[in-house]
Amino acid sequence: MTATASPLNMDFIKKHYEKLVLSVVLLAVAVAAFLLVVEVGNVKQMLADQLQQRTTTKGTPLQPVDLSTNQAVVNRLAKRVQFSLDGDHNTFNPGTWDKSGDGFRRKPGRAGLAGLAITRITPLNLVVVFKGVAGTSESPRYQISITKEYEKVPGQRRPNITSLEAGTKDTRLIPLQLIEVRGPKADPSELVCELIDNRERFVISRDKEFRKAFGFSADLRSEGRDFLAKRVDDSLVLAGVTYKIVAIGKDELVVSAPNQVRTTIAAIPAQ
Repeated sequence: MTATASPLNMDFIKKHYEKLVLSVVLLAVAVAAFLLVVEVGNVKQMLADQLQQRTTTKGTPLQPVDLSTNQAVVNRLAKRVQFSLDGDHNTFNPGTWDKSGDGFRRKPGRAGLAGLAITRITPLNLVVVFKGVAGTSESPRYQISITKEYEKVPGQRRPNITSLEAGTKDTRLIPLQLIEVRGPKADPSELVCELIDNRERFVISRDKEFRKAFGFSADLRSEGRDFLAKRVDDSLVLAGVTYKIVAIGKDELVVSAPNQVRTTIAAIPAQ
C-alpha cells in the first residue's frame, strides 16, 4: 500500500515554501557564523602561542662592533706631531746669506725663528718660608720670608721678611694672612697661611716651605747664541728682526713679530 501526502500537507508547503527556504538559509548562516567564531578563537590562540615562543626563546647575542681602528685614529689625532723639515735643504727653513771675500755663501745652521729652540723652561715661584719667632711670649710675632721670583723688576725678586701675629694680614709684600698657629706659641710646629686673592691655604714649618709657580722663564738658543732667563715682554733679535716674547708656558713659548704675527715654539722633550 503506497503512502501519499495528504492534501492538507501539500497545501501548507505550497503556502509557506519561501519561509521554509529562508529558514534553512538562516540556519546555514548561523552555523557558518558559529564555526567562524570558533576558528577565530583558534587562530588567536595559535598566534599567542607563537608569540610566546618567540619572546621566550633566546637568540644569538649581538657581537660588539670593533672600533679599534677608529680609536687608533683618534689617538693619533690627539698626539702632537713634531715636524722636522730641516736637513740638507733649506726649502722650509731658509738661512741667511753672508758676503765673503770669494762671493756669497750661506751661513751654517738655520736663521731667525726657524733656528730658535728652547733649552730649558724654569718656573718662577712664590716662595713662603717660616724663619722664626719674634716679639714677647705674651704677644709673639712670626717671621715669614716671601720671595717673588716672577716680579718684572729684579730688585723686587729678593726675599723680604714680614712679621705677623695670628689672624693678621700683610698686604705690603703680598696679600697674605696668618690664619692659625699650631703648637706652642713660642715654638710652633706649623703655621697655616692663606693667599687672600684666591683664598688658597697652605701650611709652612721650619722644614717645609710653600712654593707655587706664577710664571716661567726660558733659556733659548739660536744661530749658535744662547739667550738665558728670558721672560715675558723681553725682546729677541734674530737675523736682524726684533721679536717680543708675549707668553711662556711650562712647555712652550710664544713670540710676536713686528707685524704682530705670533709664533709658538714648542719645547722638544728630552729623549
